[in-house]
Amino acid sequence: MKEERKRILKLVEEGKLSVDEALSLIESLESESKEKMKKVNLAKEYDFYEEPKQKTAGIGTKLTEWIDTAVKKVKELDIDLAFGSYLDVHHVYQIPALQVNELDVDLMYGSINVKPWNETEIRIECDAKIYRVNTLEEARNVFLSNMECRPEGSRLAVRTDKKSMKVNITMMVPQKVYEKAKFKLFSGPIRGEQLSLKDSQSKTANGVISFVGLSGEKAEFETANGQIKLAQHRIKKVEAETINGLIETAGESERLDLQSFNGNIAVQEFNPESSAIHVKTTTGSIDLQLPLNTAVSGELKSNLGALHPYLQQMEIISEKNDAIQKELRFRANTAEQGELNVFAETKTGSITAKHMMR
Repeated sequence: MKEERKRILKLVEEGKLSVDEALSLIESLESESKEKMKKVNLAKEYDFYEEPKQKTAGIGTKLTEWIDTAVKKVKELDIDLAFGSYLDVHHVYQIPALQVNELDVDLMYGSINVKPWNETEIRIECDAKIYRVNTLEEARNVFLSNMECRPEGSRLAVRTDKKSMKVNITMMVPQKVYEKAKFKLFSGPIRGEQLSLKDSQSKTANGVISFVGLSGEKAEFETANGQIKLAQHRIKKVEAETINGLIETAGESERLDLQSFNGNIAVQEFNPESSAIHVKTTTGSIDLQLPLNTAVSGELKSNLGALHPYLQQMEIISEKNDAIQKELRFRANTAEQGELNVFAETKTGSITAKHMMR
C-alpha cells in the first residue's frame, strides 16, 4: 500500500491528479478492506478455519495491515517452534470403497494429497508428527485416539482437531466420479491430480492449493496466504479466492470467478463454449488468454495500470483513459459462435487480454 500511496502522491506532484482525486483513489483502495477484515481476522487463531465462506462485493483488504499482521501471523504459524520436539508416527488405513461417493478431509496442520489408482479400496498413508509426548507408544496412542478415518454411509470422513499433531496424508482413491469432496486445513497445502469430483471445496488458511486434471461440475478454492493453481482442468464453474498469492488457471471451464488482493491472476481458457470470466485483484496484474473461435464482449478496468487488449476483430464500444481511471468496453470476434463475457478489474496493475490458439 505504501508504494501505491507514493505513486498517487507523485501523480499529484506532477499535476496529473487533483488532491480530491488522489483522496478518492486512496479511499477506494482502502474501502474494500473493511468488509474483508470482518471475515478474515487471523489474529484470532481459528476464526478463518471455522467461518463458512461468504461472498462479498470485494476481496480487498488493507495491505499494510494484512501483510504486517495477519499474513505474518499465518506465515509464522510454525508448529515445530510452537510445540518443540516431536515423534514420528506412520500409519496406513485401508478402507473399502464400494459405497463411498463423498470425501471429507478436515485437518489442522499438515498436508493433503489425493490421487486416483486402479484398486477398489481407499488407501490413506499418514505421516504424523506428534508433539508433547515422551515415547513412541504414547505418540502412537495419541495419533490413533485423535485421528478419525472411517466411512459414514456413502461419505468417507478423515479428520482430526488435535492441535499438537501435524498429519501429512496421501489418499489413493479408486478412479471414479465422486459426488462431493471437501478438503480443509488450517495450515498446509492441498494438492490433487486426475480426480473426478462433481462438487468440490478446498480451503486452507496458509498454503498452496494445486490441482492437475481435475474434472467436475463445480469447484471452490480458498486460501488466505498462498497460491491457487489449476491445470488441465475440465470444470463447469470455478470459484477461487486468495488474499496473498497468485491465481493461475489453464484448462476448460464455462464460468470462472477469480479474486485476489495481493497477487497476479493469469487465465488460459481453452473452452470455446466458455460463457463468463470474472477476475478481480487489487495490487496485481491480470493476464487473460481467451479461446480464438468464440465471440467476446467485456469490460476492462484499472486505476493506475495500463489496458492492453489484443483481440481479433475488436470493436471498442466505450473508452476512458484518465490518470485515475482507465476503462474499456469492447466486442470482438462477433462473427463467431458463442458469447463469452469478460470482466477484469485491478486497482494498481495492468490488464492484458488476447486470443490464444489451442
